[in-house]
Parts: sequence; structure tokens; C-alpha cells
Amino acid sequence: MTALDILDAVNRRLVQRWPKRTVYVDVCPVDFDRPSFWLAVEENVQTDASRACVRRQLRLKLTLHDQLDEHYEASWRRLAQETEEVMKLLTPPLAVGKRRLGLELKGLPREPDRACVQIGCSWLERRPEPDGSAGSAPPAEHYGVRVEARP
Repeated sequence: MTALDILDAVNRRLVQRWPKRTVYVDVCPVDFDRPSFWLAVEENVQTDASRACVRRQLRLKLTLHDQLDEHYEASWRRLAQETEEVMKLLTPPLAVGKRRLGLELKGLPREPDRACVQIGCSWLERRPEPDGSAGSAPPAEHYGVRVEARP
């Protein structure tokens, strides 16, 4: 599972709920459409978990850009409601490949025309081999136990 797989899964959920809105992934242009979403990676960390596994941690930032009216103002009420909808939408576990991933969601302080939700997740995976393949030694087919009694 990669950061891109998770970005794609979040993007699919957003597009299913708001099919007419643009979701900018990673880069948001200066002349972006409104209303729209901007989904970007803030942090992608890998740390040791055990001899055979690494812990992956990913933090994303989802920015909701609200529609502006004729006075170039956004509706704080609509923005707050849509932020709640996004958090409800992302609460159930996310299907990423053959895995299901629980997300940690945190609403960040709003600006007049946009709101942000921080999305965090972590998972364990096998430590990559030096040749680039993911995997470790195959499971043992036999094992032995030796008991020694001493007087």
C-alpha cells in the first residue's frame, strides 16, 4: 500500500459524493475552480516497528474551497456543514487494495473561504528487501523444541 493508493481511495470517496466538483491531488493551480477540493500529502514517514516490519505513517491535508458569491464572500454556514459531511464521509474504514484503513480526522481552523481537514493514518508492512522486493523469510515448515533437565 502506498501513499498514492490512499490518495486515490480518498479521492474516489469525494468524487462519489460530489461528482461535479474538481479534486486537485497534490498540486492546486492558482486559478482553481470553486467549489473544489485540494488533497495533498503533508507527511509520509517510515519507521522501524520490528525486525520484519516497518510502520508507515501518512498525513494528508484536505482543503475545501467554497463557492464565492457576487461580493466574493463565502458562506461560513455552508462551509461548516460541508466540513462535517466530509468528516462523516471519511469516518468508515477506507478500502485500499485488499486492506481496510481507519483514518484519524481533525478539523483545522477555518479561513473565510476555505476549511481544512487533516487526515492521518498508519499501518504496518513488511520490511522491503535490499533488492527492492517486499518480503521476508518464508514461514518455517518445521520447528523443534529441545528440553534439557539438569539435576
